[in-house]
Amino acid sequence: MSIDNETPVKEQQIAGLFIEFENGTTEQEVKTILENSNIPVNYSIDYNTDISAGRNYAKVEKDKKTAVVDEFKKGEKIPEPDFPPDIKKGDYYIVVSSIGFEDENFLNVMKRNNLQVKMTTICYVSFGNEPNNWIPESEAIRIRNELEANEKVFIVNFDGVAY
Repeated sequence: MSIDNETPVKEQQIAGLFIEFENGTTEQEVKTILENSNIPVNYSIDYNTDISAGRNYAKVEKDKKTAVVDEFKKGEKIPEPDFPPDIKKGDYYIVVSSIGFEDENFLNVMKRNNLQVKMTTICYVSFGNEPNNWIPESEAIRIRNELEANEKVFIVNFDGVAY
């Protein structure tokens, strides 16, 4: 069996980015953040899009995160929110959930811990309708890492992955 070392492996191409921003991030702030992220192609921005629903989140001080997460997990009827350890912003962790923040038990936990529930602002960045306008996944990963380093950017997801 021989290995083909000459045929290049085609990298996945990304058509766009779904970016979740902190609640209250203005359209101008979004534009400025994107302008500073060295995106190598032309793109368009759908600010506060309805293509994808925003997620509920709360900012939890880093020294209180473990206690709050433990309290969330005690409630039987509380839907399991996401607690990704990588959403750390300054002295806070961002606790994100697509469901559950309307649950009474969950809201009681939030109230006891003096946490305010907010909704992320979703923006869609499109690199165009044609695959020749899309960017390689490696470039999209670089952009995601750069964007997620910004205090106002919580999560960046890829859209339109194709070969």
